[in-house]
Amino acid sequence: MSTYPMPPGPRPVVCPYCLDPIRFDEDRLYVRDETSTFVRLDLTGEHNPLRRQDALREAFQVCGNTAGMPEHYLPAPYLTNGEPLTVALVGSSRAGKTHLLASMIGEVERGALDAHGLKATPLHTESHRSYLNDRVLKLRAGEMLAHTEQTEFAEFADGLLVSRGGTTRPVVFFDLSGEDLERTGRVTRFLAAVSAFIFVVDPLRAVPLPYLDAVRERTKQRTDDLGDRSFGTVLDRVPRDGPYVDAAAAVVVGKSDLIRFEPAVARWLTAPESARPTARALRAESRDVYAFLRHHGGPAWLKPFSDCARCTLHFASATGGQEDAGGFPQGVRPRRVLSPLLSVFAMCGLLPGADPQEVGL
Repeated sequence: MSTYPMPPGPRPVVCPYCLDPIRFDEDRLYVRDETSTFVRLDLTGEHNPLRRQDALREAFQVCGNTAGMPEHYLPAPYLTNGEPLTVALVGSSRAGKTHLLASMIGEVERGALDAHGLKATPLHTESHRSYLNDRVLKLRAGEMLAHTEQTEFAEFADGLLVSRGGTTRPVVFFDLSGEDLERTGRVTRFLAAVSAFIFVVDPLRAVPLPYLDAVRERTKQRTDDLGDRSFGTVLDRVPRDGPYVDAAAAVVVGKSDLIRFEPAVARWLTAPESARPTARALRAESRDVYAFLRHHGGPAWLKPFSDCARCTLHFASATGGQEDAGGFPQGVRPRRVLSPLLSVFAMCGLLPGADPQEVGL
């Protein structure tokens, strides 16, 4: 589990916001007061290890780099555990990224990672509780979530501490608007340090099947064989090892409930997620998704697969059905939303029993 405090001279990690190295420093700690204002936390007089641990669990550390960007803070546990894993969801504003992430976190919250040998706790309890209230619980109550708003400073949406055996790693999730992802300015600087990407494909734009036309007309969308612009912008921004992006990647055909009667989709959308994913099963699903997108959507929608050295492909549905009158009156039934996250964990060495070199190739 997490370690508080760190031993002398802890190794630095990369700040996910400014990309500068940062290491744990007890002299730079803050907490939020009742007005959400950051106030200094002084632990010099606190010698009780249990109280210190509890205080550090809810503390933030200010980053020393403010050149050209706002002052920013990181949860102290981000700096006092293993190597952080940063995950960015990529896709247009109507692709369903926000619903997908909320459903993923909801599955984690109900303990779905336990079956895969993983334990998850909040990176920062108060922030995680806010995300649950504002996103997860509203979606599970049948509410339609608002699109992610544009911003001038990218902050992660939620964070977890994920443990396997005796190793604990911070995992943080970025969910930016599609408009922000298509920009190349300061707001997307964080992309250079992202560990893994989840590219979300909207079948209403990618799949020109006639029976989707009524939904496209109602939602004022249309197909586009040029793919998702945000995919190309992000892939052009991140570091490469030779011709390929080195970060792990998962491509998710979201809203797959819309195409659930297609044989390839039905095969996977109805498959249980209780079994630990194997490299063989991930390759089989990736093969079917690739063939489906290549046939119906064209190569532009497969750009992440072509550009990333390690990539898996998935069918998933964050809600299990279409929205109606601005909500989901029949409730939500997430399908296969955990599989892309487990694949990312496997590629990043976080999933027990999975060889990172065998997944996504």
